[in-house]
Order: sequence, then structure tokens, then C-alpha cells
Amino acid sequence: MKLDLEKFSFRSGETHLNIKAEIKQEIEDIILAQSPVITKWSRDEYLRIIQADFAAKGWLIPPPIMDRKSGKSAPLMDFVKDRVGIKLGLHSASPQVELLRFQKAQEYIETQIDLGVYICTTAKSQQELGKASGKPWSGPNFHNVVRGLKQLNRMLTVPVCIIGLDVVEAPVRTIDIDTTPPSLMKEFILSFLEEQYGKRIDKNVRVLGKRVDEVFDGVLRLQEKDVILALEISRSSGRFPTRLLSDSIGTFLEAVREYKKITRPETCLRFVLIGEFSSSFISGVFGDAGVAYGWTEDMEVEYEAHTYDEFEEYLTKKREALLSQ
Repeated sequence: MKLDLEKFSFRSGETHLNIKAEIKQEIEDIILAQSPVITKWSRDEYLRIIQADFAAKGWLIPPPIMDRKSGKSAPLMDFVKDRVGIKLGLHSASPQVELLRFQKAQEYIETQIDLGVYICTTAKSQQELGKASGKPWSGPNFHNVVRGLKQLNRMLTVPVCIIGLDVVEAPVRTIDIDTTPPSLMKEFILSFLEEQYGKRIDKNVRVLGKRVDEVFDGVLRLQEKDVILALEISRSSGRFPTRLLSDSIGTFLEAVREYKKITRPETCLRFVLIGEFSSSFISGVFGDAGVAYGWTEDMEVEYEAHTYDEFEEYLTKKREALLSQ
């Protein structure tokens, strides 16, 4: 079992975090440091460990702020460093209430931040870690937290990065997906899909309209309709850009609508999922709850999923064919 991270970017939160590269690395290192032994811990034990680790790295508990209604004082965030605030969402408190504390912090000079980071667990990791440790791992799960952001859209103006602690089985890979440039990885995947479909894919199709300037990964004609391909690699790859787990999804959907206006054929948006996407993630995005992602009646949205094994088997055959020439 290997610990991994899922991320969702609200108001370009992940972009802001990437700018603070040292802070980002420190946060990720602390969250993932217990990977070899985490199956020994309960949720509360793990929480105490990472709290101590954040404090040891110079993260400070912000000054308490008085709640006007209750008259009680408490810190709005768990830790602050370099104008980055952290909330550890590993307990049963309402994630929406906790997220709004980032906004509340902006009202006071001593607690103002550039970015909020909310750390929670995925449903899969709660289940797997609870089973492995025999101890409770309940709490807000990553995908429910992400869906709940839609209700906070007008109230929460602070950039926020949601980080979900996940577990994956570490695959044996024929290529190093972590270090392969995203542009090259896209070429590999589109070549793989061309073999799957038996058709050529128009790659890197740009849509330029009044309000949009977007590049689709690929477009092809299937079953009397244009299929727009959007590639997603599970976050264990680290570097490949995501639309499903970013607030850029809204801009992307506008580009799909613009494409339909320009070309006017039957059009379908198809997400191609490569790697370890859990069933809870897929049902949360493409099931009934998927309305939170902006799917509407004017757009046909579907997905197809391929394992790393399928993709790597294709790459291995491709490499062997080239070597035999």
C-alpha cells in the first residue's frame, strides 16, 4: 500500500501553492511521511503525528479570534506559515464551516492569508486504512468536500487547494510516468487511443471564440458525432494537468459549447481516465452527483477508463516493434 494525494484547485488554489514551491513540498512531505507505517495508526493518532510534524517545521498556530455569537475564542486555522493557512479536515466537523474559516481569517490583519489548504482523506483511504489498522478512519471525504464547494462559490473568495490523502497500489511501470513530460505523455496516450478506436485522432485542436481560447487534447468522428477527448491520468502521476480536479473545468466546458456552435454537428465530451480512479470517484463525477461539475442538459458527457497495465502493454509492444525494425 502506498500513500498518494488527490488535489482540487478552487480559485486557482493549486497554482498559488505551486508558486510557493518550498511550502508545497513541505506540506506534501509531512502528509506522506508516514506511508510505511500508517496502517498501524488510527485517524486520531495520524492527526497527532502530523500536527507535531507541522509544528517542528515552524508552522505556527494563529492567534485565537473571538466568535461574536458564542463569545468563545479559538484559532480560525490549525497552522499558518508564509501566508498559507492549513485546516486539518480529518475529524467530523462540517467541511463547509471549516472552509469558511479561511474567509473569516481575511477580516483580521493578524490572520490574513494568500491561500488556504484543506487536508482530508478520500473515501477509499478511509476504507482501506480502517480495514488495515482495525481502527476508525471516518471523517469528511475528499469528493464530498469538493462537491460542497459549489455551495460556497459566492461566499469563499480565498484561493483554496483541497488535498485528499489517498492510497494506491504502486504499479511496476515500463516508463517513468512521474518524470515523463506531460506533452510526451499526451502523445503516447493519443497513439494508444488511435489503436483502440482504429481511427486517426486530430490532436491539439484549438477553439478560439469570443470568450474562450482552449486546446482540446483530441477530436475524432465516432458513430456520426464529433467526440472531444479530455485526457486524465490519476494523480499518482503527479505532473499531468487535470481538468476534473481543477476549477478550470468551467472554462473548458464553455469551449466545448463554443465548438458545438462553430461546427454544429452532434458533439460528445469524453473523458479518458488512465490509471487508478476509484469507483467512488467515477460515480461522484459521472453519476447523479456529477451535476456539481457543470454537466447540463445541453452537453453529452461520458467517460472511458483504462488501467496502467493496458496502457503499458501497448507501450511495450510499440517499443518492441520499433526495436525489431
